[in-house]
Amino acid sequence: MTNNSDSSKDSDLNSDQVENDTDFGKLLTDARKEKKYTVEEVSDYLKIPVSTIIALEACDREALPASTFTRGYIRAYAKFLETSEDAVLLVYSRGMPHDNSRDLKPRSNLPDEASSQSPLIKTITLLLIIAVIAVIGIGGFQYYQKKAGVMEDELDAKQQSFTGNSLDSPGSHPIVIKQNAQLVDGELVVGEAAVAGTESIEPQTASVAVIETSAVSEDETDAQQSENAIDTQSEDDRIEIIAENGSWVEVRDANKSRLLYNMLAAGGSRELFGQAPFSVTMGNAKTTRVVVNGIEVDVSDYIRSNNTASFKVSTQDQEVIFH
Repeated sequence: MTNNSDSSKDSDLNSDQVENDTDFGKLLTDARKEKKYTVEEVSDYLKIPVSTIIALEACDREALPASTFTRGYIRAYAKFLETSEDAVLLVYSRGMPHDNSRDLKPRSNLPDEASSQSPLIKTITLLLIIAVIAVIGIGGFQYYQKKAGVMEDELDAKQQSFTGNSLDSPGSHPIVIKQNAQLVDGELVVGEAAVAGTESIEPQTASVAVIETSAVSEDETDAQQSENAIDTQSEDDRIEIIAENGSWVEVRDANKSRLLYNMLAAGGSRELFGQAPFSVTMGNAKTTRVVVNGIEVDVSDYIRSNNTASFKVSTQDQEVIFH
């Protein structure tokens, strides 16, 4: 009887020892209470949910996440409480008979299966990124070159349009007409009418001979007549346009009278009189000067990207005023 009683006591003692050896939560709870921390304080510091901390201290394996995450929580909790991380994990492992099995699928070690972290994959990815950047850079550069070429062509076309050929500025290639006329048998005969640089024309009678000297639109004729009429007047305000490289210019005064609407040849200038402020629109603006009542006007702020300018200007007390 005595032996059976002793055997029963030994069995109870071993059972208690096993239970204590697997109670990792008690180790954490005792350490927390010794540090005088509340569960909320631990949760706030470690950023671990309160429910997870309670499950750790209660050894509630059903409420705990996968073993991999639980080990991480235990390690962080033990480190915070300044207790042995390995000791607590050892006790936890005793109560987890299947802890040796991985909760997550292991990475394959087969040589035929390439990993995204392998040097080969990293190198290929880097080369692809460099290739994409290079393609974008080359494409952008070619687009810029094409755009710059179009802008240069437009600028050349505009510059070539300033030929200076007009009624009062013949330009660098004037049209020269030579003709001989004589009265034959009561008819006016025009002979060898030729334009410089072309073949001569056979003599014809005046009734069929047509010589085109210039083509002037009605608007240009009206503008020319308006300019001639205004130039003869003496008004209070005066504006002078000086075209160093040739320019087309339109000038109106405060009464909306058109003072100038014509081309100025390279080096040409026009002096106009009217009532300020003057409304001026001109091309080749960078090399065209404007003087109002003897004061040089700086129009650089009004020059557009296509080298034209449009502004309204007057003077007062020897100062230039833009309107």
